[in-house]
Amino acid sequence: MDWLIALPALCVGLLLVLFLLSGKNRPQGLFRETSLQLLLLFFLTAAIAMFSSHWLKKVFYSQRLLFILWLLVWFFLLVFAIKTLAYFIFDFLLLKKQGIRYPKLVKDVLVFILYLVGLLLILNYYLKIKITVLLASSAVFTVVVGFALQDILGNLFSGIILNFEDSFKLSDWVRINEWEGRVEQFGWRSFKIRTIDQELIVIPNQSASKAEVLIYGSERQPVALKIKVGAGYQDSPDRVDEAIQRVLASLADICREPAPVVQLKNFGDFSLDYEVKFWVRDYSQHNAIAAEVRRRIWYAFKRQNIQIPYPVRELVRHQNKTEAIPRQVLVDALKDNDILRTIDEKEFLKLLADVDCKVFGSGETIIREGEDSEFFSHVYSGSVNVVKEGRVVARLEAGDFFGEISLVTGEKIGATVVADRESVIIMVSAARFKQIIDMNEELAMKLSAVITRRQDELKLFSEKNPAVDAGAGKKSSEKLFKRILNYFATKK
Repeated sequence: MDWLIALPALCVGLLLVLFLLSGKNRPQGLFRETSLQLLLLFFLTAAIAMFSSHWLKKVFYSQRLLFILWLLVWFFLLVFAIKTLAYFIFDFLLLKKQGIRYPKLVKDVLVFILYLVGLLLILNYYLKIKITVLLASSAVFTVVVGFALQDILGNLFSGIILNFEDSFKLSDWVRINEWEGRVEQFGWRSFKIRTIDQELIVIPNQSASKAEVLIYGSERQPVALKIKVGAGYQDSPDRVDEAIQRVLASLADICREPAPVVQLKNFGDFSLDYEVKFWVRDYSQHNAIAAEVRRRIWYAFKRQNIQIPYPVRELVRHQNKTEAIPRQVLVDALKDNDILRTIDEKEFLKLLADVDCKVFGSGETIIREGEDSEFFSHVYSGSVNVVKEGRVVARLEAGDFFGEISLVTGEKIGATVVADRESVIIMVSAARFKQIIDMNEELAMKLSAVITRRQDELKLFSEKNPAVDAGAGKKSSEKLFKRILNYFATKK
């Protein structure tokens, strides 16, 4: 009798301890989960202690009533123990300590198994009902119920497989059939996803296990977005690429790693079609981010006069190639050239009639080492790099020229020239140059000085790189002046 009095006191003590430990989380913690069970256990154990007292036994005593009260005590004690164990495993160890968000279905399955085992133990040890007899007598009933609940059981086991297979997790952004959203909850029969419009969609587990599921990922890894942009044919790919990259670099929601990519995808009927690919971490904001990228691209194109063309047909009148640069501007550019400024005005105009203007994008090779050159090239805009053995020997800006060595000696190209950025090159035919120009001593001396300087640069590079033939430049420069005069003398 004395130990029975301690049971209600123990219940009150547990309730007080959980109240103090829960602190500010009382509405959501273990206290909220188990307070009702502890109160019921307190009243039940108090009633057992009271009906078992000596003075009340003399007035009223019922063995059957005590049996029922003890059965209720065991049942509510089972509920309290399972809720406490589930809270300790899933909320304390996994969520709070490890930061692991568990699917609700996993917790429900474990709790169901514990309840089933607990009830069977109560039936076996307290009610003296043999479990084997119970299972045998319910075999036929189980088969009937199984057929009736096959869809529900199919959803249940599909949900278990989806959770333990680790196909996708809570907070992952997925697309299933026509539905797209973030996974919020796994249940016995279905799971729920929250769409970008905050709609809650309930999808049966069995349907998800049979459908193709596109997993965009979660906040732990970035997701790629792609948008299409059209630009006019008159706007070069390098210029468009630079404008779009600046827009992407200005947006904080776009990841720096992996780096955004702008690719020219197609030569369309009326536009050059680009695909802009970039990565974001919060896929739930993908529509807003993509819209902001398009908005800023429009403003960037507007400022830089890059045309977003309409789907129309235009009749274009073809003009001479040199019209890409106004004639007077072309004349002024070539007149500033140290070599061409010495040419007679009449001969200069003849030379001007046979020049060509070509545009090279960043990284494109203009002339390659070891090839025959048929042009004297003047850099109108942009910049180019002179490359030898894979290394940059010199950098030529607007107003500089190249190709003069092969022009006046007939030798192979001695170095590769690559566009450092988008560049416009004025190209003069070597044959036309030799036909028109009356090579005089002044022009020969200028060419000799320029070529010697270029060869000194190659020589300095060769000394730093022994694999290159350092004697070639020296040997060719010794008779350079004479070779220039002899080469142009053959035109007469």
